[in-house]
Formats: sequence, C-alpha cells, structure tokens
Amino acid sequence: MSLDIPFGSEPLTYLKRRLKNIPVAVRLVRLCRAVLRRTPCFVMRFIGTILYPILGDRGPLRGYHGNTSDYLRTGLGQYVALTQHSDTMVPPDRFVPSFFVAVIPGARVLAENGAVISPDHRLLADVSWAGDQAASQPWAHPALRKFELPPIQHVGGRVAVINSIQAANYYHWMFDVLPRLGLLQRSGLTADRFIVSATTGFQKDTLKLLGLSDDRLFSPDASTHVRADELVIPSLSGPVFSVSPQQHACEYVRSAFLEKGRYRKPHRAIYITRGDATNRRVVNEPEICDDVAALGFEVVSLSGVPFSKQVEMFAEAKIIVGPHGAGFTNAVFCEPGTVLIEFMPTGRVIDCFERLARIGGLTYHCLVCPEIDTGGGPVTNDHVVDRSALRDLIARYVPGSG
Repeated sequence: MSLDIPFGSEPLTYLKRRLKNIPVAVRLVRLCRAVLRRTPCFVMRFIGTILYPILGDRGPLRGYHGNTSDYLRTGLGQYVALTQHSDTMVPPDRFVPSFFVAVIPGARVLAENGAVISPDHRLLADVSWAGDQAASQPWAHPALRKFELPPIQHVGGRVAVINSIQAANYYHWMFDVLPRLGLLQRSGLTADRFIVSATTGFQKDTLKLLGLSDDRLFSPDASTHVRADELVIPSLSGPVFSVSPQQHACEYVRSAFLEKGRYRKPHRAIYITRGDATNRRVVNEPEICDDVAALGFEVVSLSGVPFSKQVEMFAEAKIIVGPHGAGFTNAVFCEPGTVLIEFMPTGRVIDCFERLARIGGLTYHCLVCPEIDTGGGPVTNDHVVDRSALRDLIARYVPGSG
C-alpha cells in the first residue's frame, strides 16, 4: 500500500488515517522486516565504535554521516555550495542530492565505487551510493558491513574522487561520473590527482580529451583504500541509478566534447545495431537493416568506434534509429530537431532517452516490440520489430520513404 502524501494534506493526520486501514499483523511484519534490515548496520556500528581504539582505520566503520555537511560542522574542511537547475527532471520517487564540492583533509576513498570515509571513520552517505537501495537508505551500504577494511594507501596532495557506481557503463559514465568534474569546475577548486576509472577505451578517450593525463589518474578497484592529504569531493551529479539524465550534466558533456565549427549540418540517417551484443537484440535485424539501408541509412555498430567519431556521427545526424542501449547516450550530441526512434522490448520500457531528448529539443519515438524470452529476464530479452510500423514512422521524417 502506498503512503504517498497528497499535496496540501496534513502529514500526521493523513498517515494516521492510512495506517488505520493496514491490519495490525501486517504492520508488525513490516516493522520486523525494517528492524532486521537495519540490524547489521547497527551491530557493525557498535562493534566499530568499540574496536576503533584498537583497530583504527582498518576496523569496521563507526556508522555514517547522512550528509557531508554534517561532518563539516566540525570546522575541519571546506564546503562550496552550488546552485541547481530549477527544471531538473527526476522521477518523483527519487532523492536529488544537493550540489556542492567539499574538501576534507585526511578523508579516504574505499573500493571502486568511490565510497568516502570521513576522518572520524564514518561513511559520508550522500556521496557514497552503492545502488538503488543504498541510494536512499545509507544503512544498507555494503561498506557498513565490512569487519576489516583493506590496507590504506597514502596519496599526497589534493585528490578529487570522481568515480561513482557503474563507471564501466557508458551511460552512467557520461551522465553520473564525468559531470562531477563539471561540478568541480564550477566550484573554482582544483585537484592534483583524480580517483576515477581509466581502463576502458571510452574512459581513456574522454579523460584525455578533458586534459587529464595518465600520471594524474588513480584507477580504483575492489581493494582500493586511499587516504589523501586533502580529499576533494564533488557531490553526486544527480539521482544516481535513477536513469534520469540531468540538464546540467548534458550541458557539461556537450561543452566538453563538441568542437564548435567542426561538424556539418545534420544530414545523416543512422541505424545503430546491437548485432554484436549478447542481449536485447533485434531478432529480425537482417531484414530491418535491409529496409533502412534501402532508405539511405548508414548501419553502424558503435563497438570499437573511437569516441570522437561517435560524437561527430551523432552531431551530424538528422535521424537515428535502433534498439535501446547505452549507445543512445550519444544523443546528447545531437542538434535540436534530430529524430530518435528507439526500439524497446515490452518488458524493458524506460524513459531515459526520452528525457534526454526533451532536454536537447529532439523529436523522440519509442517503438515497443514483442519480446522473445531468452531466459535472462525482461531486462535482457530479445525482441522483434514490426517492419511495417517502423517504415511508417520513418516515412514521417525521410522524404520518399513512404
């Protein structure tokens, strides 16, 4: 049962009225479940507090600060608050973090997701999300369940933590990770080194274009436990894992990678294939490719295409067609008015690229397709595209294709 409070309702009165409709037994079960979910965190916090004088910074964490600003009330650090766009688009059930950049002497970074630990041995929860549940419930963070932390490596100077969850995924890299550099830029603060993944081709390409040389990068992994002389902590760039691109993130990515005056006026018709993927493939793609090629489309697999070439391709596109996938992230580089036609299996209908299209002034269509059960669940199922429906949709925008 939802407990969403209508606008204008008195919260306490409304909740009491709704709770009366929930049987006592159900309420007790929910309470017990909530207590059990939180118990490991509370137990580990107690153990961490007891053992901290003995084990120090490698023992269990002593709990968490809900917000970085909570720790900074000690006066041991710097906090630069940043303004947020008023038109940020976020699903109503998602928490949007405050935008800021903090500098904390002696703070630490744990593991590949960039979890931040304060000098008093507590997790900074608002910059340390680890997934959907931990995004809104700090007590669920896996760092709070560790009995022993890895050995600490000291990194001198001023170090900025940029990594976040799913840094190896192109979409999350572009809209969740890199925009933290944009927040750092807006703050006017600087860093000597950066804790950020630099292992995949697109990570290396984008970081190089941003002017970050290899000697300034520290690529974290599961065993990472770094203490910096000064840790620079940009806030998360939006509701991570909400799959909701933010306007400020799109603006930063466009300003960072689009080269003014380089690209031709949008004229290209492009079909993005997932033929080399292992899931969410178009079962009848050979026929689809034949259809669109006859209409003058370029059939392209983005795997192995250099990042700068992908930027150019999307900047010069007037229409882009293809199955849902991280490659559509590049629509951020499209000019206003470009048409996006995205295939989506019935069990995987999400609106991230529709949101991206609204931010960029693009024309968006979603073609929902019957899925084929491949045994991996709705997220990974293949699908079949209705060729006639696709031709009719393309005919609206490509002269002579009807």
